[in-house]
Amino acid sequence: MREVCNTTPLIALSSLGSLDLLSDIYGEIFIPEAVFREIDHGGNIAVPRLDNKKWIKIISDIQTYENSLLYQLDIGERQVVLNALHGAMDLVLIDDRVARNIAELTGLKVKGTLGVLVEAKRRNLVKSFRSKALEMKANGIYFSERLIDEIAEKIDE
Repeated sequence: MREVCNTTPLIALSSLGSLDLLSDIYGEIFIPEAVFREIDHGGNIAVPRLDNKKWIKIISDIQTYENSLLYQLDIGERQVVLNALHGAMDLVLIDDRVARNIAELTGLKVKGTLGVLVEAKRRNLVKSFRSKALEMKANGIYFSERLIDEIAEKIDE
């Protein structure tokens, strides 16, 4: 499988010190240059240098926008969707609701950070989905507590 990842999953997992869950689950992932620049710009949550991670492949941005829906997205989200469409990616890792909806409308398979945590729980890479999701929330990553509860209930946690 080939996965392309947006900024928020990288930041959210870094807030837990668990960025390597992406490697543990997917092997290698791809990020567009725009996502790399957003992360490299810095923010409240420290993210390790992505260009030092052998399992993260930085890919070129795409300059053509054939779908006007993409103009609604920020540059990183737009580049994730474009690279998924043009690079034959199997999965888009993205959290923003509008970006997820647009990606799905274009036929892409989408998973967010909470979905990554569910998969990590399924593989016994984390002990508790709920505790990790609430820890991310406490670290400043916004997820609805109702959504966390619904997912936790679905996975019998």
